[in-house]
Formats: sequence, C-alpha cells, structure tokens
Amino acid sequence: MNKKILIILLAFVVLVFAVLAGYSMDNHDRFIDSSKKVELNVSSEGPFNLSQLIDDVENKSYYEGYDNETLKWMKSLGEKSCFHSMDYIVIMDSHDASQLRSEFVTDVEITEFFECKVLENRSLGDVKYPKDVLLVKDVKYLYENITYYDV
Repeated sequence: MNKKILIILLAFVVLVFAVLAGYSMDNHDRFIDSSKKVELNVSSEGPFNLSQLIDDVENKSYYEGYDNETLKWMKSLGEKSCFHSMDYIVIMDSHDASQLRSEFVTDVEITEFFECKVLENRSLGDVKYPKDVLLVKDVKYLYENITYYDV
C-alpha cells in the first residue's frame, strides 16, 4: 500500500514540474530579466507616437493577423514613443527616446545602436512580416552606422 501511494505522489510531482516547465517555455518572451542591459538597434527615422503605430496595426493590411492581446497591451501603455528596426519595434518613454538621434535622410540608411533594459517582449502575432514589440527603459546611446546608397 505504501509503495502505491509513493508512486502516485511521485507521478503527481513529475506532472506538476512538467506543467510548470511547459508554461515557462510558452511564456519565456514576456518575462525578461530587466536588470540586464542589452544592445539594440533601430532606424534613426523616429520616434513615432505609439498611438500612430496602434492605428497602423488596426488599419493597415501589412499588420493583418495581429495579436489582439499585444494590441490591448500596447494601448495600455499610454503616451509612449516608438522606433522601428528590421526585426522589432521598440517602445519607450519620451525621455528615453530623446537619448537617440532622430534623422530623416535620403540616399543613406542610419541605424542607431543603444543599450537599454527590456521590460517586456510581445509578438505582433501572425502578420506578414512578424516583429516583436519591446518595451524598454534606461536607454543609453552608443553609436550609429551609416550605409550610403549609390544613386
């Protein structure tokens, strides 16, 4: 009788660990160690108002298939600024956005590199060109890269 109870308890513990491991793997992008700084890069053509991005996500076919939960989360952030990169959209407050240079230019591409803490990472969902949406703070400008285009 004691062996049966021990086996049942052991099976229950294994099941609980399996469920917890599966949950943490499924949601690993949302919960990030915000004490560590990471290096990111964005286009110098910004910042844009988050409300403008939200409007684009809701109305432009480019974002068709967006994740409703991510959009609700973006709306809950209030007045923020955002920058675009090839792989992600970075959202920050206006003070952090002022740390980056903003240049709208022709015949060149300027990429701004910076260090920051990532507070949260969400996915835009099943869109044509998927991107992550990162909420960051403590932005520190590092350098820029300029790519010239032949005309």
